[in-house]
Amino acid sequence: MRWLRLLTPYVAVGIFWVGYSHAWLAILAYHLQIILWHRFGRWVRTREQENRIARYVSFVCVLAGPVVYFFLPRIALVAPAQWLAHYRLDGAAFILMIPYFGIVHPILEQYHWHRLRSETGWAHICFAGYHVMVLYGFLPLGWLMLCLGGLMAISWIWKQAGNTAGSRASCMLTHILADLGVILAVFWLIYM
Repeated sequence: MRWLRLLTPYVAVGIFWVGYSHAWLAILAYHLQIILWHRFGRWVRTREQENRIARYVSFVCVLAGPVVYFFLPRIALVAPAQWLAHYRLDGAAFILMIPYFGIVHPILEQYHWHRLRSETGWAHICFAGYHVMVLYGFLPLGWLMLCLGGLMAISWIWKQAGNTAGSRASCMLTHILADLGVILAVFWLIYM
């Protein structure tokens, strides 16, 4: 069962991102699988120690938006607006994706990967790998490898943070900071 859970994003991305070039269907299929795989329980607990962890990890994650804003125009193989339009993420579809990708997605994704990170080291590779699958054809190979390494590292950091604090709250918060920063940076590049 663990291997099927590790493949959850690959099923959604493979079918709907690669097969149908449809971002909304891909992310919704991914999130539906997360919900089906896991029973809803207690999503977060807070502890005093978690506040310290959140501060350290937040610093790294909050840099995601500025890094994307600065580097993306210089390294992308395709104009961001053109790439997003290919996956039906233009106009209202993109605007609606901002709060969904920036808030809902990180919460569900942390919920899905938290247990897997504790069960197997493969979770870090699988977490990072599906992101590279999404970005393939948009970024050069060297940058894809850098993304792979960075996402594996942040996955490991989230595992440590979750284990130390005994909660996913800091992981969810910092993931929200990263994803919201990234999508707002892309919005700013395209529309401002």
